Amino acid sequence: MNIAYSCNEKYIVHTGISIVSLLENQNRTDNISIYLLGIDVSLDSIALLSQLVLSYNAKFYYIDFNDISFDLVVNNLGRHVPTVYSKLFFERISALDKVIYLDSDIIIKNSLQELWEIDLKRNYFACVKTVTKSYSNKLGLSVKEDFFNDGMAVVNVDLIRKDNLLKIFLNFIDKCDGNPPVLSEGVINVCCKGRILPLHPKFNLMSSFFMYSPRKLLDISCQKFYYSKDVIEDAKNNVVGIHYLSGWYNRPWNLNCSHPLRKEYLYYKSISPWFDFPLDNAKKPANIMKMFLIKFIPFRFVVFYNKYY
Repeated sequence: MNIAYSCNEKYIVHTGISIVSLLENQNRTDNISIYLLGIDVSLDSIALLSQLVLSYNAKFYYIDFNDISFDLVVNNLGRHVPTVYSKLFFERISALDKVIYLDSDIIIKNSLQELWEIDLKRNYFACVKTVTKSYSNKLGLSVKEDFFNDGMAVVNVDLIRKDNLLKIFLNFIDKCDGNPPVLSEGVINVCCKGRILPLHPKFNLMSSFFMYSPRKLLDISCQKFYYSKDVIEDAKNNVVGIHYLSGWYNRPWNLNCSHPLRKEYLYYKSISPWFDFPLDNAKKPANIMKMFLIKFIPFRFVVFYNKYY
């Protein structure tokens, strides 16, 4: 089983805690290899992560993202670093034919074996659908089409390599002047349209599933069909991956986080090498204001905002 993360030194703590949650919930005989695609990660951090992964009888590989993304030209990354595009470059890692990509703000609660064994068929990616459609128009997509979150993805590296898809990714980024809407997520949704396999939301339980009822999620998605009430309840009861996306709740490493599953992050932090790393006490007024507006403004305005802004 191949697992990949990407980050810089600033996010090493959260990446490490996610790795702990992953390895705590896998069988030690699963032959797990973890790849970290990094930029400016210190040698001490690489050594600590390697030691951590080896303690679970798994393998660890560090890859300098600059070495495999030499032709990537991007700008206006905002709070992100270039490694956000890492999932586009797996074909340049010769050892990979398939990989599960995980964002660093994901906590794993169960085995990933079922996810790993999913038949991708002729699909390039397998991802969970998101309700966020605010960038669809900018990408030339209809808000009525499926839009996928790429923070957790099963990647068909072998097929991407055979079809030379990286060239298509890079051409699209260049067409967007190095600033594609929603970064790698926009690239994947446009360039792989019709070749992304929808996954059960239990693998990537995003914050929106807690913020809205299934009926409201359907309205926000602008589709005839989204995940049903039963599927969403099953995802909550049998969650595999918790994705602490910002914009809905504050992150679980913020002292004022109100995410209903915050304690899951804190538990894995407590058993990690970063157990004493201080939580961030910075206020996040934008998220607090958004939560206030979501609770008190008429819902039709939320749907309108999600379509056009």
